[in-house]
Amino acid sequence: MKRPIKFEKRFKQPIIFDELQNGLVSPTDIDFCFETDNQFLIIGDCKKDDAPFPIGQKLVLERIADAWNSSGKNKLAVAVISTHSTSPEQPIMLARTVVTKMYSNRKWHNTFITFADFVRKFAEKYDIAKLKNIHWQE
Repeated sequence: MKRPIKFEKRFKQPIIFDELQNGLVSPTDIDFCFETDNQFLIIGDCKKDDAPFPIGQKLVLERIADAWNSSGKNKLAVAVISTHSTSPEQPIMLARTVVTKMYSNRKWHNTFITFADFVRKFAEKYDIAKLKNIHWQE
C-alpha cells in the first residue's frame, strides 16, 4: 500500500535553523521514527553515501534510544543510520536504503542490510506482529 503525502508542498519545504544556535548547540533533524504499541522504537537518519554523521545528531539518537530502553519493562529501541545514493531530484525510498550503523545496548555496530530487511528481521526477532504484517512493495 502506498501511503500518500498529505501536504506535499509543505513536505518539500525546508526547515531552517538560523537564529537558534549557540556555538555547537542547535536543533537537529531526525529523518524517521518507527514506533509500535509504546514498546518498540526504530529511530534514525538517512545519509547520502558517506556523508558525515555529526556528533550532536549521534548523541541525540543515542539519548533517545537509551531513554526509551530505560523507561519501562519490555521496551526496546534502536537507532540506525541508513545510507543511499539517490540523486537530489529523486525521492529517497527508505525501504531501499542501506543500514550501515545500528545503535543498541549502548553501542554502535556496523552493519550492511537494506532498511526493509532490517525491519523484517527486527520484527521476527522480537515477534512484533504489526511490523511482520507490513506490506512491502518490491
